[in-house]
Amino acid sequence: MKCMVKYVVLACIILLGSCGVTAQVKPTEHTVRWMENIYIIAKKYNLDPQIILDYNKLSAQQVKRGMVLLIPPQGIDRTLQQDSLVQREFVEVATPFNPNDCSNYLPYPGINHAVSLILPFQLSREEPDSRFLEFYQGLLLATEDLKQEGMGITLSSYDLAAYPNMHTLVQSGALQNEALILGPVYAQDLIALLQDTYGSEVKIVSPLDPQAEHVSETNPRFFQVNPSLYWQQYNLLQYLEPQLGEVWLFSEEGATGTDRELLLLTKQILTESSIPFREYSHKVLKDKNIANDIAPLFTPYTHNQVIVVSSNEGFVSDLLRNLYIVHSSQQRPITLFGNAVWRNFDNVDLDYYHQMHLHLSLSYYVDYERPELKKFLARYRALYQAEPSAYAYHGYDVGLFFLRALYTKGPHFEECIEYVHTQPLQSSFRFQKTNPFGGFINTDSRVIRYLPDYRIEVLH
Repeated sequence: MKCMVKYVVLACIILLGSCGVTAQVKPTEHTVRWMENIYIIAKKYNLDPQIILDYNKLSAQQVKRGMVLLIPPQGIDRTLQQDSLVQREFVEVATPFNPNDCSNYLPYPGINHAVSLILPFQLSREEPDSRFLEFYQGLLLATEDLKQEGMGITLSSYDLAAYPNMHTLVQSGALQNEALILGPVYAQDLIALLQDTYGSEVKIVSPLDPQAEHVSETNPRFFQVNPSLYWQQYNLLQYLEPQLGEVWLFSEEGATGTDRELLLLTKQILTESSIPFREYSHKVLKDKNIANDIAPLFTPYTHNQVIVVSSNEGFVSDLLRNLYIVHSSQQRPITLFGNAVWRNFDNVDLDYYHQMHLHLSLSYYVDYERPELKKFLARYRALYQAEPSAYAYHGYDVGLFFLRALYTKGPHFEECIEYVHTQPLQSSFRFQKTNPFGGFINTDSRVIRYLPDYRIEVLH
């Protein structure tokens, strides 16, 4: 329902001498603590937040941890801060207001949003799972940012490893009033959580498992954060330029498992995109040089684009060695399109990546030149005395996106998810509904390109 707004003009004559507050009453000093913002502080002293801000000549964004605020005496009138005897104030009244209409939702600091994080921290062990602890640390920094924006948040965290199963945690009643749940990790636990919360409106986010996409097919409250294999490959192939030269699809003969799946997906995407391609496959044979065999496949002096579908480091290393010979010495320029796991290879010459302009599509990529990332690094190091990992960045990105969605778009933010905007540190978010009755999956990824000068360019 559209929000109808009318403006009421209030004219009031204020006599400065009429307030019964004596000048001798001293203000209270309050040191801003961890996770406090002006709205939390004002509630503690039963004051309008703007009174405290005016008294200290600050804005809400300037209130930081460790700052000493002066709290004016109880009963002080905000009009004491005005220079004029006559104040004309415009009060915006919204009537009627529908909290379920996210397109007209108005963020209200007075609302306390209950949010839970469920991960297998393994806290009972001598060495808890550091990955999930770092995700939690990143999430805490996102929570602090949203509280600084005025959002009221009660964040609860649960170690799933401390419960026999997900059903036990839900039956304990701990998740009864939550608006948003981040986690758990694995598909079987996500399915159990969705079943046990059936009939509620709580939104459930899968933050880490890229294999849980199928869960979204019949669950409209579900969000899959990690892009699937299909969407990673789809985003990568958008950077092909078939009009400039031939497209080749190279694979290992007899590929199985994920490589076989990726090969079929790649063919599907190329066909759907009306991109013509040719195929080549072979097995790695000891001491066999295939450069002379594959050189005639490529047109000299044109834009030969080679998609290599393999996560086998031995196969990739051997193939790229031969492709590089063709590229560098036989005047057949080659541009590579590879697999995200290649960034973890130790035995492939990086020169091959850079000289053949390797393109990769990644769930996450950290660009250390971005100002936002430098700021996060400084905060994280100061607070935790450690270097953040990809899990810490991801915790921040996921937390910032979904907390802001809840704060700015309300409890039904899924209807306006395309209008939620943040600046993630290492991720990209573009959520798409799987079907009219299903949930949402992230269809975005980061695409990078290796350059001959040994830089890495972020294309998207």
